[in-house]
Amino acid sequence: MTLNWPPPPPTPPVRRASASTVVAVSALAMLLSLALVLVGSVGLRVWLTSRAPASLPAPRPAVTSTPLPVATPTPSAPLPSQSTGPVDVTDQIERGVVLIEGETPNEVVAGTGMVLTADGEVMTNYHVVRSTQSLTVTVAATGQSYRATVVGRDATVDVALLRLEGASGLDPVSVDPDPVAIGDIVVAAGNANGQGYVSANRGNVLSLSTSIQVEGPVENDPPETLHGLIETNAAAWPGDSGGPMYDAQYEVLGMTTAGGAESDAERQVYAIPIRTALDVVDQVRAGDDSGTVVIGPKAYLGVVVQTDDSGGVRIDRVEAGTPAEQIGLRPGDLIRTVDGKAIPDRLTLSHLLDDIRPGETVPITWQPTSGTDRTADITLAANPLN
Repeated sequence: MTLNWPPPPPTPPVRRASASTVVAVSALAMLLSLALVLVGSVGLRVWLTSRAPASLPAPRPAVTSTPLPVATPTPSAPLPSQSTGPVDVTDQIERGVVLIEGETPNEVVAGTGMVLTADGEVMTNYHVVRSTQSLTVTVAATGQSYRATVVGRDATVDVALLRLEGASGLDPVSVDPDPVAIGDIVVAAGNANGQGYVSANRGNVLSLSTSIQVEGPVENDPPETLHGLIETNAAAWPGDSGGPMYDAQYEVLGMTTAGGAESDAERQVYAIPIRTALDVVDQVRAGDDSGTVVIGPKAYLGVVVQTDDSGGVRIDRVEAGTPAEQIGLRPGDLIRTVDGKAIPDRLTLSHLLDDIRPGETVPITWQPTSGTDRTADITLAANPLN
């Protein structure tokens, strides 16, 4: 995956400004417990970058500001006075920011997060930690590192809550309680390209309640649609995902999650409103896994799916020793239903598996490569990946 901003498709596509992830996070991440996170009306590429980034942003002069015209402003919205550029990383900017490093079956990925509580609750984008098997979180201001676990997440909103092991006395970020308006000054801060330190860039709010579609770190991840996003022109890079989008007082108004642009002059960066993200956190804290919130490990089928097909989802690979292998699923088979529900595509399968707990037994119907449809009960395992 290139770290350059992809050109927007004819109908605005956008991918998440995800955390930094390695170019192709193995198809194993598609182990059918799939729970992908992507974004919707505009299309953006997920921002993930490798541990040894191919192109880090060059060091920039402190606090320079370059005028930038508004790109395709909303006709009814006022034109803000635009200016963008890097800013010095002060204690205010670095406070509560963490650098996230995750191991997947094939590589190491990196992203950003925000400390919510002194005892180690951290919020980030789900796509930052998705498909990882272990996580290390480093507090940017102190350099202290902790092992971390995913407590819960909502793939449809792209929010995950982490718990740092043995953490105490951490400085949380400050949350902005005020409404956001077009033209407001913002500063995006994060672990750009997995560089291992915080950098920050200034911009303005361009629009509110934007919807975009993005793709996850795995090449064949199905798209997910995110709604109600804040669009800005504050510069950001892969690896900044999960980091704070500050207001002029350095209070967090959103979480950077996706980006795309044909050039720096047309940069688009999208953030999840902080209240939307914290609503997911509050639900996870309450132990409420209703709706699209998942707490604990995901259900695991044990298949890798790389293509959709007419009337079902085609299996590319079956992992050894998994529930899928135990009931006789094979590469090339077409999964038609799970738990009595039709599976027209990978995204449907991903969301359905989010509704099933590990250990549950449900019926599954599939069409072998040769022969008639078969139905069997399958007891789903716990996914070894986040």
